Parts: sequence; structure tokens; C-alpha cells
Amino acid sequence: METDIVQAVDQMGPYVAAALAAYGANVLSRAEDAAADATVNAGRQILLRVWDRVSPTRRAMLQQAVEDAVTPGPVADDGAAALRGQLRRAMSEDPQLVEELRHVLVGAPRTVTASGERSVAVGGDNSGVINTGDGVGITAHGGHTPDPTSS
Repeated sequence: METDIVQAVDQMGPYVAAALAAYGANVLSRAEDAAADATVNAGRQILLRVWDRVSPTRRAMLQQAVEDAVTPGPVADDGAAALRGQLRRAMSEDPQLVEELRHVLVGAPRTVTASGERSVAVGGDNSGVINTGDGVGITAHGGHTPDPTSS
């Protein structure tokens, strides 16, 4: 179960970060914005579902983590780590919350980014070869196929 929670928090990270970037510390009190993209709204929904399920003490801790996460400078890194900790703790205490948050992610758009020379990003499953090197031979069906760009 703990591994599932860690994976779920990792999957939620980009959505929560997008919501924090769009709304800042007001993310927990702002109404859903039809103009915001689906990624931002998914992140906001994740935070609000956690907010609705935790105790008032945990809410204060969640609010502080959100505020720290949007504070410029090194405090933001600590705030982001604290926020991930709050999400993990909430899901550990409420297994149904894990499923609810996964449901939010199912409907959320996938964001894939590749940056840098020869970077590759796959937004789903890849069943083929991805080759970013020079002079690479690819073995297919038991045979060796030389790189067509090499001489």
C-alpha cells in the first residue's frame, strides 16, 4: 500500500505544481476556473479532495505547506517536500482517498516534456525502438539490421 501511495503522489506532482503556479497560496480557496487548463484544475481538485478529508489540524499543515511551496527561493523546495508529505500522510490514513485521487488522475491530461539534445518523450506506451544514438544497429526478429545512416 505504501508503494502505491508514493507512486500516486509522484503522479500527482505535476498537476499540483501547475495548480500552485496558477493560483499560488489561494489554490485551496479559489473557485474552479473554466479558463484554466485541465492540468491546473486536476491539481486543484487533488488538493481540495485532500483538504475536505483531513482534520482541522492537518488542514493548517496543508495550508502552510502550500504557502511555503509558492514562496520564492529555497523555502519553496521545502514546502513542496512538505506538501508531498501531507499528501502521503492523508492517503495513508484514508485508503478510499487514494482511489478518489486516482480517479481524478484518470481524467487528467497527460503532460509529457522532452528537453535537450536527442531527448525523447513518450506520452503513452511505446512498443517500438527509440534510438537517439549514432551508428546503432537494431536487432529485429533474430536478425541484425545495420544503422542505415552509417557508411
